[in-house]
Amino acid sequence: MAMDNNSTITLTFKLPPFYSVPTEGERETRINIQIINTSRPITVMNWIHPDIADGQWNFSFPHNYEDVSVKYQVNVQLSHNRTPLLLDLDYFVTVAKAPHYQTLHLSPIGQLYVEAQQPKPVERDQAITIRAHEHNEPGAELVRLQCDEETATSFYLNYDPAQVIPGKRYTLKGMENRFGRDISVYPDLAVLVPFGFKEASSR
Repeated sequence: MAMDNNSTITLTFKLPPFYSVPTEGERETRINIQIINTSRPITVMNWIHPDIADGQWNFSFPHNYEDVSVKYQVNVQLSHNRTPLLLDLDYFVTVAKAPHYQTLHLSPIGQLYVEAQQPKPVERDQAITIRAHEHNEPGAELVRLQCDEETATSFYLNYDPAQVIPGKRYTLKGMENRFGRDISVYPDLAVLVPFGFKEASSR
């Protein structure tokens, strides 16, 4: 979807490297966009397309405001044979002036895109631990990853959907190991496998 004017927001949606969408069967893309920094959410667009793009693609929509900051909430879903391929996550885009360009990294089931931000600088050779566990049950750990400060900034956290309880929320936490400092992680809470998901039907 493209618009040839300066009052647009262009989002680049990116899938993980080496991730391939299904090429046969019933395929669908849904993009829902709302303004959320108003007294009530305002629906800007509910776009449905009977196909799925692979790799990365651009999507544009009009921005009809001037001299005001607008916060958009974006939800993207790809489905194959009516089974979701992506985690149900909301993305946030804050626009002060158009044109505006932003890249959003999509999270297929089994690959959660994580952004971590350190409260203080961390040496490159100091390990950072990112872990996911069942919500309110820290001992029920699903996956743990150690990485340095550079690679912890943003990355895909891979996990086995077969080990996840469908519909259950999982908490993500980060820690700088040397001094035991917590680091912020986004998302910090996510449903990693939706109800009714069948891995075999998504390929």
